[in-house]
Order: sequence, then structure tokens, then C-alpha cells
Amino acid sequence: LRCRHRYGLNDLEMIPDCLHCAARTALAAATFASIHFSFAPDALALGYTPSTTTNGDPPRLMRCEPNTNCVSSGYLEPPNRYLSPLQTLSDRDTAYRRAVRDLSSALDGKVETVAKDYYVHVEVPGTAQGSIDDVEILFGGEGGTVNVRCEARVTLPPPPFCVKKGCINGNMDQRERVEKIARILGLPSIDAGRMKDTAKWTPIFLNSDRVPTDLEYDDY
Repeated sequence: LRCRHRYGLNDLEMIPDCLHCAARTALAAATFASIHFSFAPDALALGYTPSTTTNGDPPRLMRCEPNTNCVSSGYLEPPNRYLSPLQTLSDRDTAYRRAVRDLSSALDGKVETVAKDYYVHVEVPGTAQGSIDDVEILFGGEGGTVNVRCEARVTLPPPPFCVKKGCINGNMDQRERVEKIARILGLPSIDAGRMKDTAKWTPIFLNSDRVPTDLEYDDY
């Protein structure tokens, strides 16, 4: 931090200017520190691990790192970063070709593929102005499962709560991007039927559900 001498001012007269300069610098640094930037030198080097011919390892999508705006269908993800895998309605080859075709025509962002692994990477506009989110889609070979992952290159602080019915508080913008792509591809969520038939959304506030009275509680 440097303070320039004004013409005709002595050191004592410069002190207010130096303090003002230091305060502005500290405020800018604190604001910038609350935002995390991550730049991808190679679009295919984000969360995608290619298959290997030597060990026969299948391709996979990496887990989301903590404190990032990221969601993934990996089963090890915590609830605020987990979303359901998608499911194909046809064979894998047909679903993959249609996905590449439909995404290339429907989105303005860059679409990259690795055909041998049935992998698709799409760049879409992010939440921060001028930023990019990376959406990755991996078509599996068993059961028609399609794994997905979306990560923001600019990480913003998460909102304290969500008000949309049925929403999950955690990286909502990234969830919406995956849902949009799923609608473009016509791929349903694997958990959609199960959640519709058996799940019940209960609001935290203004909850009128009856408290069970036939439970036995242990005293500790």
C-alpha cells in the first residue's frame, strides 16, 4: 500500500489520505475474498475422469468439493449437493446421439464430447454476471442411468433459505441448470416416481401436521 505525497503537504497532513486509502483497500479485499474463482484451463478436466484401457476402470464424475456451488448425482454427496441421476428412455447409443444433437442446437454454449465414454460437457451462463457453469453428463451402461454434475466457476455465498415448494436449500441455481438440460433432453429423474408416490414435503414454518401421540420416548 503506497500513499502519494500531495504537493505542499507534510507528513501529518497526509495521514487522513493514507487512512482513507487503507480503508478502501481493506473493504475491497474483504468483498473479493467472499467470492471464490476457479478457472478451467481445459473444459474436459473439471469433474470427468476418463475410462482406462489398462485397468478397465469405467469413466466417472468426481465428487463436488466442499464450499463450492456444485451439485452431483454421486451417491456419496451430502443432501445440499446431491441430485437424482437421470434415466434414458432408449438404448445408450441412441440417447447419447440425441443428447449431443439436441444440446448443440438448443444451447448457445460450448458442447464437447468424449464418444468412447458417452460423456458430454456443456458450458452455460452462471449466476454471477459474465460467469460460466460447467454441466457434465455421463451416460452409464447399466439400467439407463445418466449421471450429472454442475459446478460454477465463480462460487457465491449460498442463500440462507429457499421459499420454493419442494426445493432443497443448497446450490439451487445449479440444480435449475441441470433440470433445464434434463427437459431439453427429455430425460426424467430416476427418483421422480418414487418421490411423487411416497415422499411428503413438510414445510418448516406454518406447519399444521399433527404431532404423533402414540410414540414412547425414553428418558435420559
